[in-house]
Amino acid sequence: MNEKKADKLYRHSITVIKENQHKNGGFYASPPGTRYPYIYTRDHSIIALGALEAGLLKEVRRALEFILAAQKPSGEFSQRYDTDGVDTSYKDLQIDGNGLVLFALGKYYEVTKDDELCLEYWDVVKKAVEYILRHKNDEIDLIHTLNSIHEYPAYEHGFEIFANAACCAGIFEAVKIGKALDKDVREWEKEAKKVKNAIMMRLWSPRLRSFIKNIRIKHQNSKPLGYDPYASVVTDVDAAEYAPAYFGLIDDEDIRVVSTARRIHRALWDEELGGLNRYPEYWGRNNGGYGPWPHFTLQLARHFINIGDEDMAERYLSWCVEIAYEYLLPEHISTIERFEFWLESYQNANILTDKKLVMIEGIKQHPKWKDGFAYVTTPLIWPHAEYIRTYNLWLRTFR
Repeated sequence: MNEKKADKLYRHSITVIKENQHKNGGFYASPPGTRYPYIYTRDHSIIALGALEAGLLKEVRRALEFILAAQKPSGEFSQRYDTDGVDTSYKDLQIDGNGLVLFALGKYYEVTKDDELCLEYWDVVKKAVEYILRHKNDEIDLIHTLNSIHEYPAYEHGFEIFANAACCAGIFEAVKIGKALDKDVREWEKEAKKVKNAIMMRLWSPRLRSFIKNIRIKHQNSKPLGYDPYASVVTDVDAAEYAPAYFGLIDDEDIRVVSTARRIHRALWDEELGGLNRYPEYWGRNNGGYGPWPHFTLQLARHFINIGDEDMAERYLSWCVEIAYEYLLPEHISTIERFEFWLESYQNANILTDKKLVMIEGIKQHPKWKDGFAYVTTPLIWPHAEYIRTYNLWLRTFR
């Protein structure tokens, strides 16, 4: 790996994060004028974790104040907001957002012991946890969602693994804060342990030797679950199946995580372009063309770092360094051939939205188009946050 280039990408990633924080505290998912000029709860929370890793404590506090103040009366954090904290969502429930906000707050508190912030927003924390638990099915002890990390209900509507891992870890962080503030959080801890145990039992396949994507269920309280009209299991490989380790619910050295990561790598490493795809191409939802995603590549890179596999860690990390154009990371990359196949199918189906037209224009104007590559939404801020977290871990572990 070109370590000088890797270090420069790290430093520039910090700049990208700082430049894309609105004065109100919200982190844009991508800069104004690009495809995602909003504050998406999921992206915003993970960007805050990257900023925390970079030591940007003031910026993280402002980011947390923004998102905590934007909570809906129900306790839900919406899919996305404008810079004034007004709900601009176009997708239904994505409950992992609640878990991610709590997770980011907990990690911030771990570093700062900022009692003042947590006491000020304790009622928000309570409502966020209670909202999650209202979506827990007591028959299966898992949390129901309509969308998750891919915002793709066809494969995520039900008891999905990323949403469950995020919410479970978020509640555990709320418990840690509550104990530090002398709050009674025993019931939360009890429920979080139930969810964790259910993830390990119900979202693990001994035959596949892998965590699985989703238990499809239409209604969260269907009784009995087996007679729900959606009842089925999604066992297709998905980068999100790393989520239990990503959120610290299970150690990377655990054989279940090692086996899951091997399966993800075998099935989703892109042999033509390098990097990790997020799910199989045949799912058919490949905006801008099927291809690898830096932030999923970086997430799995941390697994290889944590188990001490320097060769695989460097393979994953160096790919992100090499595909960064002028030290900016895209949402994902593709080939022009794959892009044209995707574009033809969406044009024929008449399902191109205005947002996708913005994306298409950005892809064709990107300098890498002349080299035969489709760079989709550059920069996306999320992978810069994941890069900061991964590069620092790589330095601490191997340098």
